[in-house]
Amino acid sequence: MRNKWLLALCMCIVSIFFSCGGRMDSDAYLQADSLNHEAYLVRYKNLDLSEALAHEALETGKGFSEIKAEALNHLGFCAFIRMDFERADSLLREVYRVTPNELECLVADIGLMKIYQRTSMNKEFYDYRHSALRRMKRIDEDESALRDPDFQARYKYACSEFSITSAVYYYYLQQEKESLEAIDEIDVDKELKDDTAQLLYYYYMKGSGGMYEADSSDEIVVGEFDYLLDCLTLSKEQGYVYFEANASQAMAELLKNKKNYDLLMEKRPGMMRVINRNDLAWEDLIVRFTQYALELFNRYGDWYQISGTYRTLASCYTEQGRYEDALGYLSEALSYVNLHHEKYYHCHDTIDRLKPYVPMATHSVELEWINKEGIRTVPEWIARFREQLSVTYAALGMKPQSDYNRNIYLDILDFTRQDKELESRYLALEKESKMLNGMLLMVVIGVVLLVILLVLLNRRWRVRYANYIRKLKDTLDICRQITASVPSDVEDEETVVDAVMGSVKERIMELVGAKDMRICLVGDEEESVPEASCVSFPLKSLENEILGRWDVYVDAPLKKEDKALLEMIVPCLSWTLENGRTLVSLEDECKRIEKEQYVHEQHLVENKRQNLIKKACLFIVTGITPYIDRIVNEVDKLISFNYLSNEEIKLGKYKYLDELVTCINEYNDILALWIKMRQGSLNLNIENFELNALFEVIQKSRKNFELKKQTLSVESTDVVVKADKALTLFMLNTLTENARKYTQAGGRVNVYAREEEEYVEISVSDNGRGLSEEDMNHILGEKVYDSSKIGLQDAENVDDLQKNKGSGFGLMNCKGIIEKYRKTNALFKVCCFNIESRLGEGSRFYFRLPKGTKRLLGMLLILLLPMAYGCKGKGVHQEEYADSLHVYQMMGDSLLREANQWANRVYDANLNGYYEEALVHADSALSCLNAHYSKYASNDSCALQLVGANRFSELEWFHEGFDTDYYTLLDVRNESAVAFLALGDLEGYRYNNQAYTSLYKQLSVDASLEQYCIKMQLSSNNKIVAMILCMVMLIALLVGYYLLYLRHRLAYRYNLEHVLEMTKRTLSIPVTECEEEKEVAHSLVQELVKEVNELVSVDVLGMAVYSEERQVLEYAFSVSDENEEEMREEMNACFASGLMKVDASRKIKCFPLCVEVGEEKHCVGVMALRCVSDAEGEDDRLFLELVASYIAIIVYNAVKLVAGKYRDIELAEDEARRLQREENQLHVQNMVLDNCLSTIKHETIYYPNRIKHIVDKLSVEGLSAEEERKQVENISELIGYYKDVFTILSSCAARQLDEITFRRGVVKSTDLEQAVLRYFKKATKKLAFRTQLVVKAEDVSMTGDAIQLKFLLENLVNEALTCKEDGLLELHIYKEGAFVRFDFIDRRRQYTQEELNQLFYPHLSRMQHDGEGTLTGTEYLICKQIIRDHDEFAGRRGCRMNASLAEGGGFIVWCTVPAR
Repeated sequence: MRNKWLLALCMCIVSIFFSCGGRMDSDAYLQADSLNHEAYLVRYKNLDLSEALAHEALETGKGFSEIKAEALNHLGFCAFIRMDFERADSLLREVYRVTPNELECLVADIGLMKIYQRTSMNKEFYDYRHSALRRMKRIDEDESALRDPDFQARYKYACSEFSITSAVYYYYLQQEKESLEAIDEIDVDKELKDDTAQLLYYYYMKGSGGMYEADSSDEIVVGEFDYLLDCLTLSKEQGYVYFEANASQAMAELLKNKKNYDLLMEKRPGMMRVINRNDLAWEDLIVRFTQYALELFNRYGDWYQISGTYRTLASCYTEQGRYEDALGYLSEALSYVNLHHEKYYHCHDTIDRLKPYVPMATHSVELEWINKEGIRTVPEWIARFREQLSVTYAALGMKPQSDYNRNIYLDILDFTRQDKELESRYLALEKESKMLNGMLLMVVIGVVLLVILLVLLNRRWRVRYANYIRKLKDTLDICRQITASVPSDVEDEETVVDAVMGSVKERIMELVGAKDMRICLVGDEEESVPEASCVSFPLKSLENEILGRWDVYVDAPLKKEDKALLEMIVPCLSWTLENGRTLVSLEDECKRIEKEQYVHEQHLVENKRQNLIKKACLFIVTGITPYIDRIVNEVDKLISFNYLSNEEIKLGKYKYLDELVTCINEYNDILALWIKMRQGSLNLNIENFELNALFEVIQKSRKNFELKKQTLSVESTDVVVKADKALTLFMLNTLTENARKYTQAGGRVNVYAREEEEYVEISVSDNGRGLSEEDMNHILGEKVYDSSKIGLQDAENVDDLQKNKGSGFGLMNCKGIIEKYRKTNALFKVCCFNIESRLGEGSRFYFRLPKGTKRLLGMLLILLLPMAYGCKGKGVHQEEYADSLHVYQMMGDSLLREANQWANRVYDANLNGYYEEALVHADSALSCLNAHYSKYASNDSCALQLVGANRFSELEWFHEGFDTDYYTLLDVRNESAVAFLALGDLEGYRYNNQAYTSLYKQLSVDASLEQYCIKMQLSSNNKIVAMILCMVMLIALLVGYYLLYLRHRLAYRYNLEHVLEMTKRTLSIPVTECEEEKEVAHSLVQELVKEVNELVSVDVLGMAVYSEERQVLEYAFSVSDENEEEMREEMNACFASGLMKVDASRKIKCFPLCVEVGEEKHCVGVMALRCVSDAEGEDDRLFLELVASYIAIIVYNAVKLVAGKYRDIELAEDEARRLQREENQLHVQNMVLDNCLSTIKHETIYYPNRIKHIVDKLSVEGLSAEEERKQVENISELIGYYKDVFTILSSCAARQLDEITFRRGVVKSTDLEQAVLRYFKKATKKLAFRTQLVVKAEDVSMTGDAIQLKFLLENLVNEALTCKEDGLLELHIYKEGAFVRFDFIDRRRQYTQEELNQLFYPHLSRMQHDGEGTLTGTEYLICKQIIRDHDEFAGRRGCRMNASLAEGGGFIVWCTVPAR
């Protein structure tokens, strides 16, 4: 018990210790994190405090990599602000070492971007910019990390800092567009609302960095002022010294231009009073801002900004004319550059200092610093000072001093441009490329040496052994016996195994001294084994499928050489088993394909018959069109020729119209009866389409509603649905027509669509009589309902309602279509059909369809491709201004040559001190360039000016891609700036200097920086790959040498392995895929020429395969030469004798390809070689005989056995696939025709009846002339709309017939005779009356579709059997000229010739349907359609079908098809 208490006490103490330790770690983490947070908050308030806090956080959080990395980032920032670039670089790079945290590494990337931006190291800037982009992409993909609020805040800071840094970089390169895009990537409300420092940074950059965009320069000034004022106010309130100073300095820069000051006094008087509370004068105000900024920067400790503020102060004094004071401040600014150099680069040489002016200087110190390794200065910093010094000295009239500073300014501009950086990087890339080439050359030399070594050692180490030769012979004979042991009539795999075992078992046991051997197939039961050790060999097919196992039982372990011999036999066994199994399975495959083919043929016959029925039905539809056209024509005559005033003509026209409508109604009744027999068999043609196109069709029927004094309202919509377009139109027409019929006069019908998240709801609503709950249940709940009873119980006028009643097919079809949609796939689960209705208030019928997608992809591609091409062209143009294009135009255009001459005169004038004359020459040069621009450019509104506002036309030319001599323009701007400076015109100087600087930086833009970074990375990768290749080559060389060194000890085994490989290679040649014997020979030569050369060096390898079909040898040779005929002669002799032939003088050896099958010997070809040398060892001959025996086996199987069966199977499969494709085509065509015909049937019910009603009214009632004309116009509109709808739907149906399903072939009369007799016997089997069919057929052949012709005869028989009387039917088939004629004679019925003429036209009285759902009376229509198809597609026009009276009573139906 005591021990238990002690144990518990110890456990408590340990747990307390670890919990305390964990709490201490947690406290340290929280403290370090808090210090980092404080360091970030005060970084722009107190730099020293921020650095101290970061140091403390670094010490406190040593055990936490993320804390340490964040502290290093803060310290790197502080070092950057102090311009200690080396230390900042080291601290930021340390971040990568201490943590894998992507966010802190991203912050480090951005910090390094800031360093390289300030020190003008463009390539390095892009390197880390790419790295930052990749890290941001990875962070965006990490959703779990982004949920952490602290992580999210830090990430927002990194993103905004990245955008601002990129914007600053592009701004200094004069790339305004890219700069604006970068700064505009910041979402102020989302990213900066909780980070005041970054918000101030953003305000400052927008106000001072040239990153504000507006339509005019005045608006830009006002906008920048607003941002600076916000920055100044907020920073002063929050105590951000750094941004308060920056905003003050920027405000001074903005206001030092008196025009800006006056503009702001006009536009922002209140704000100006806020910043000028003491009502200082303009001169005093800008100086006060600058001095205040200088005071704040001194307190903060930023030398870069302090010296920049001195430069701003100098520029303010220059604007006021106080040049001596300005010069003093510029000297002070330059001293800070010297202080930076002394502090960080330990310079004690007093000569190595920057001075405002050095008389007789031949070089500048600045350029030495820039070009010197290990010194990082800020070129742009110094350039601004030198440029301002040049201006100030010029204002004092000190020309040499001014020129000295301007020349340094231009030199810095030249040395820091991007293309200079590119030149140096190009040299580095060139150097790395040479190193890579050298290493690759070493790899190639090493590989060549390795190959040479292998060849030499291979030739040296060949050894022949007598025992080896004997065993090889025995193995060769065994392999031959194995492959020849399978009988051609094999029935199963066990038979194959028994045949192999019976032929070679004893010889194999003798070869290796085995006790027993067995071949076990997969699935065989295990048998008792002898008491001996077993060596098993897996038997695999060429595709590595396990066929079985070969077990060899031995008393003692097998020697390695004997085991290698058995392994050489294994491929023969495997191939023999696989080949036997193939022969067994081929017959089964043939039977399966024949069965499949039969099924497809039966489906094809049925589908083709249904297709003919649909075509015949469509013929009825097309028969309506002439009647519609006649009605249109007659109505047009009534209106156009004023026949309404002629009573006799008018009544005749009305009567004719009535007859036409009656004909249409008769066709419609036939069509309705035919379609009703297949009600519901709908298929869907799904597509995306705009619903508004169908709404426009519905809108055209508004006249029908106006006749009933109803209002039809169709709301336009832009929704797209995914459905069957024809069926959707059908549903809309059905619902709107129902609404029109059952809505009272004065009612309103609305058609509209509403788009939801997953579907589009299409509604047809009315304010008619409505439906009861019982009626709605009938319509929605019953698949088939009695439409005549709907609404009668609640109707006020039952008779009137019954007159308007339809068949009810419309709504039943609508429901059927929706059900078909829902059964299609999951996308259409949203489909439904429903009704909302209340008695006396109206109804809303609606259905839902899935939303579709607009077809915008193609349009977007069309729009984007030209834009992409244009952008590409522009980029190439900007990269190549110095190339041949501008040089060619410059040399070829006189205006450019003249401008160049004027530019030279400007330079000469400045050189001689004639500055006014230089400006005159400069203006002339600009005039020539303007004239050149007007001549070649489409827009001449932006001309160059010597002095202007902030608009630089040359930049606009450059950005629009105009090709001119920009280098002449640069010279003119530079010399003009010099001249204006010498004359003291600072406005002119600033304009021309800014134009020169902007254009110079644009011309030197390096558009390949990003691609260069990628190239450098690829170069490094290639170098690594080359090094790996070198190492692999060395290892391979050593391993190869070692293996070859051991080869002479393993020669015997090597030779056996080589034979094994030859066996596998030979047996794996895919000769069964070749279609002809010549291809087999060619394939063998191509596959074996290299392998044979491994055995014996040959010049030519020849192969001949005997073609039993043509009874000739088909030859193939590895090389064609003049001695090919000699080899053919030897190969013919060898084939004839069946023995090996050797011609020593010609060095030709021929081996017959012989196979023993059963007791027969077959020679299937010859293998011939022309050897390099006639010297040959016995092992070489055995190898060649072995190869020849294997080739003989595979050729025999390929040419005589397997290939023949495979070809038969392939032909059968092709036929089955063709039948299946034709079957599917017919099936789809039939179903789509069903859709179209069903829709047409429904659409053709109302309009003819309505027209007939109006015609009856016009014929009977006495109407006034005005009313009569109005009714005729109503007919015109009705028939017009009817024609439009009918044309659309019938053309949709007709389009389905574009796919030709007619299968032309040769049909024999005897086949048709047998088919019709079989069918007649089947059809009359259960009939109550006795009818006999007598067929008299000549032995003739015809061209046509056999299925259609059989169907034609079946329809003739079916029609005859509708007459239920005893009697005789006759069928005569005979040749009549170029056609074969069919006479079908029915002696039982008597018709007049006029009645016979009507048999092939649709008539409702002849059509009926029996109780089994079969429609009769359409047989002759189908037969007529079959003859039409033969007339069009059988290859000869003139096929006809008709009926006539038969001699001796009855009638004849006859038809003709082309004779063969």
